[in-house]
Amino acid sequence: MIATIAFAAGMTLGGLVGWNPPVAATEVTVSGSEKVIFDSDVSGCDNHHLPDSPARAFRNAQGKMVMFAPNFQNRAFVGYGFNSLKPDCDSRFMAAGKASPDLLDDRTWLQAIYTNDGQNVYALGSASFMPYRHDMPCKDRTKRTDCWINGLVTLKSTNGGKTFDYLGSPPHHAPFPPPKPYRDDRKRAPSYVTVTNIISWQNYLYAIVWRRADNWEESRNCLVRAPANDPSRWDVWNGTEFEEAASLTDAGWSVRQTECARVGPVGVSSIRGLVRDEASNTFITVYLHRIRKKDQPDVSGFFYSTSSDLKNWSAPKLLYAQPLRRDADEGEPFVAYPSIIDDDSMDRLYGTVDDQASLVFVRLMPKPYKDRWRVSRQLVRVPITIKED
Repeated sequence: MIATIAFAAGMTLGGLVGWNPPVAATEVTVSGSEKVIFDSDVSGCDNHHLPDSPARAFRNAQGKMVMFAPNFQNRAFVGYGFNSLKPDCDSRFMAAGKASPDLLDDRTWLQAIYTNDGQNVYALGSASFMPYRHDMPCKDRTKRTDCWINGLVTLKSTNGGKTFDYLGSPPHHAPFPPPKPYRDDRKRAPSYVTVTNIISWQNYLYAIVWRRADNWEESRNCLVRAPANDPSRWDVWNGTEFEEAASLTDAGWSVRQTECARVGPVGVSSIRGLVRDEASNTFITVYLHRIRKKDQPDVSGFFYSTSSDLKNWSAPKLLYAQPLRRDADEGEPFVAYPSIIDDDSMDRLYGTVDDQASLVFVRLMPKPYKDRWRVSRQLVRVPITIKED
């Protein structure tokens, strides 16, 4: 048996195939004031130490909480809970910065973590290639992200997450490579972009990934799983059953082109966090969203949905109203990258919650700097209460 792990697959923009009315009556509310875990201007290791992904945590073999909310330098925070977390300035992993889109070895963000012993740690990373970084052509480019292509790659650590290496040599480290080859005349490339944290449930590992299409209508969130005792195979939910998406061989990941079904409420883009409430056995997702109502102001911020089976989800419910990027005027702060973490969870992956947990997110704060804007960042948590409605 190959002791390995990969993470996540297929997400969707838009509605849910087989979407039903709310199926899990769980209420999540903010129950306290914000606390800053990390401020890049105060305790950043350097000017590049900027939280740029949802927070992910695991408990290592020494019982310490190791949390990532990384940019491509993949630094961590270490402590025994939120109140004692300290930034570690060492980079846990950095991609090679190669100017080859087919290799997916330019920049990588650790976005999902799995371990069953705290020593051997596996991660799924979001691996991006942006041609502007390498002075490569992109037809009709107007912004840096044009012609950006993305896949999900696997990594492994044998020292408790202190350092990671690819699981397989590029490009065979990717169980979820881009669905179509890179082209410099396609500004929006189909891609696997992001992945939630991994949760363990009924002998499987589950995650939700965002599968971006070249249009909004076909983009979607997708549910994936792997056997908990043999995570060398990942399956995707196709709307009827789970079918194989990728398997690990001696040469690396062997990938099948499979189409996943949409999961999640209608109109929601990438789901960022996933936990299970132990008391009710209800799953909770969190994401950025905006509700528009006729003749009323828009409501934007962090929303959540609930489910009893990971396939059928409730409609979006407001958790914490906050300005998103499109809401903020020049120079005004905005938020991104939400997750839910219960720092006293008994689960080594922090994939379960009880009635008290925290919404963790990033606040981006533009500040004038010479003739441009410099954006500092805070990693923030706010207490939440979870109860059966």
